[in-house]
Amino acid sequence: MEFLKNKKKVSVIAILCAAALAVGGMSMHANAAMKVKTYVAGKGNIEKIIEVNGNVVSNETASYYSKINGKIAKINYKVGDVVKKGDVIVSYDTDEIERMIALTDYSYQEAIGNYDSIIQAGGRSAGLYSEAKTTLADLDNKIALTQQVIDITKNNLIEKKAALANEGANLQISVIDWADQPNSEEYENLQKEIASNAVAQQFAPEIVSMQENLDALTEQLTSYKELKSQMISQKATGYAGLLTEGTKEQVEAAKASNEISTQNTIDRYEEALGGIKAEFNGVITSIGVSENETVGDGSFLFTIESSEDVVVKVNVNKYDIVDMEEGQQAVASIKNKDYTGKVTRIEHMTGQGESANVGVEISLDQPDDSIILGLETKAKVTTASLENEITIPLDALGMDAEGNYVFVLNDKKAQLRRIEVGIKNDDYAQVVSGIDENEIIIWNDEAELSDGMDVRCE
Repeated sequence: MEFLKNKKKVSVIAILCAAALAVGGMSMHANAAMKVKTYVAGKGNIEKIIEVNGNVVSNETASYYSKINGKIAKINYKVGDVVKKGDVIVSYDTDEIERMIALTDYSYQEAIGNYDSIIQAGGRSAGLYSEAKTTLADLDNKIALTQQVIDITKNNLIEKKAALANEGANLQISVIDWADQPNSEEYENLQKEIASNAVAQQFAPEIVSMQENLDALTEQLTSYKELKSQMISQKATGYAGLLTEGTKEQVEAAKASNEISTQNTIDRYEEALGGIKAEFNGVITSIGVSENETVGDGSFLFTIESSEDVVVKVNVNKYDIVDMEEGQQAVASIKNKDYTGKVTRIEHMTGQGESANVGVEISLDQPDDSIILGLETKAKVTTASLENEITIPLDALGMDAEGNYVFVLNDKKAQLRRIEVGIKNDDYAQVVSGIDENEIIIWNDEAELSDGMDVRCE
């Protein structure tokens, strides 16, 4: 839909017959001439504005995932809550994390001792070396297979939880539509479904089963890795008597790698002690975990959408898109408040299916916490704004096969004048050429004028 606006600053006056006579020395015969309306062509400002419908969306979204295996102690916000940069959204069980840090450090020290022993010990039997080598090959296959099953199980668990969380979010949205009818059966049913969904997100048999299976697999993987660590130690000890310089370099490299890996692990645990924090101001749009739940490394935690980098996404039809350009000023009305902004993105493709509209993004200059993401809104985009231009009433403008024209008052007669027109709005049109300032434009709302016709003022 095209919405047009004029800000003409010069005085628009109706030209009285007496004034016209005074200027042109005319004497009019009321009964012989057609009555006309008059307008003095003057300079003013004119704008063209496109009004479009759209939705408020965030231009920045961040999803957070667990970097450790740990237990969720506290979730401090709910979906839809506003958060500030630095707010702790999810906290882990710090006692458990401190134990894991200590255990990791202990394991590292133990590994370092093993590496040093390998270099210093020098000769373990070939039988031990052969046994360890064979066992390690088998363990590598078992570890790889177990890890693959763990990854699949984790993904299935995440997808199941995400599906239930999404279902819960949709139910929450649906219940809002019935909030004004709290006694309705539909409202009560939605409340029951929300409660059922909340229980299912934690205790659905399929989720419980997958979690138990995941715990068992994780324990098995730990066992394999512990055994592998033992076999690596045995293999290295057995090979110590045959150590070459190249082998020593490999052992030293493994030691350095273990040191780096251990430090990275401890760094992640220490970071988790402070909880998972918001990296920017925004709104929590999804949460994938619950309190007292044990999560694995890589588990989805929550998503934040920025409340500072906010855009209005609109669809513009093929007629209006020709006037739109990036950088044009816009005003979006959200919750009865106007927000200024500008066009920052125009998609170079039309919508899919039957829609021939083009997606356009309007970035808001100063969004605030009162903005609700996803809310429908209207925006007005100023596609043209001119100052000090000659304008005429749109009612006076005519058009035929040869182009645009108007009638001017000339010696009490209507004189047809061809003109070039620029932008137009609901009330006025810009005259690019053909009319000079202060010329008298005439028209009749009910009858057509013709060139040379006798006219008189209303």
